[in-house]
Amino acid sequence: MQNLEELQQYIFGLTDESILTGHTVVAAPGCLPAPCFPDIISKVLGMVTEHEWDDLSDRAQNYLKWITVKAESIDALAPRPLESTTCGFELLAIDRDCNSFGEIVLRSQDLNIPSVLLRFASLIATFLMVRLLRQHMERDQVIMPSLTFTQNVDANYLNYPRTLKTLLELFPEYQQMFYFEINEEITEDYLKTIRALAEDLGIRLALDDTNKMDTNVHHQLLDLADWIKIDFQETASLEEQLMSGDGEKIIMHFEEYADGARSPVIVFEGLTEYSPLKVFLEQRWKQSNTELYFQSRERSPVPPWNKYFGLIQNYHDDKYGLFFKGLINEQ
Repeated sequence: MQNLEELQQYIFGLTDESILTGHTVVAAPGCLPAPCFPDIISKVLGMVTEHEWDDLSDRAQNYLKWITVKAESIDALAPRPLESTTCGFELLAIDRDCNSFGEIVLRSQDLNIPSVLLRFASLIATFLMVRLLRQHMERDQVIMPSLTFTQNVDANYLNYPRTLKTLLELFPEYQQMFYFEINEEITEDYLKTIRALAEDLGIRLALDDTNKMDTNVHHQLLDLADWIKIDFQETASLEEQLMSGDGEKIIMHFEEYADGARSPVIVFEGLTEYSPLKVFLEQRWKQSNTELYFQSRERSPVPPWNKYFGLIQNYHDDKYGLFFKGLINEQ
């Protein structure tokens, strides 16, 4: 990794004016004008990943520098809020044609793009997206509420802890605004790295709770996790249990879980607005020490977020999530 000081000057030189105007942020040339940061991604990856970026073909570099992110809204569920509130967003990689992560992985394999470059391109786009959102809100004289964002972290990040640390230090807002979601397939040999990053950098963790995660890894990370995320497959299973009459068992399980994990937040992924499980938890959850959130790729954003985010499926029936729509109005 070379020219770190130059890179720091480059990133910190992105003032409000330069990122809101000029060529720092541009609309994706594909099916939806989501914000992209091609010049920044190519420059930063070229400096922090040593030889990997230079070894890519021109086609591969061009594909990777247009990686951007979509959002899924994370909203308060229970104890029942007085009004609809958005607590945060999970930011997920998409390419300029709005293809989701699985499709991006296949395309990357065709172009011989190493997984680590894809992950770090997504992370850079994530940080820049949050910076862009905050700058737009400041320009509109809208106070940005206390809000959190989540980003998945797997072995492709943890195998490069120095690069990960550099990127986190280049974007200091991550300390206040981000939860890093530990992937369910992380193995025990990564525990030391995760704990070191959490302690050295003060990052906050969300634990992706599925049956795929090693039990020992799960238990050793519980003390670090402020959020527990119930993945969409498990949420679907809970929906089936509820319809089979096991609602009380669900409540008892998560009450015990909340006590044992000592987590102030449990997030249920994949709940729709009128899901029976959502309604059930909203009505029955009484524990004030642990809040329940729900994450949906189909939820329309509540104010003030409706000004900045729109539903992708309003433009493309088979694509889901939210996109930053400020660029539509500016074109």
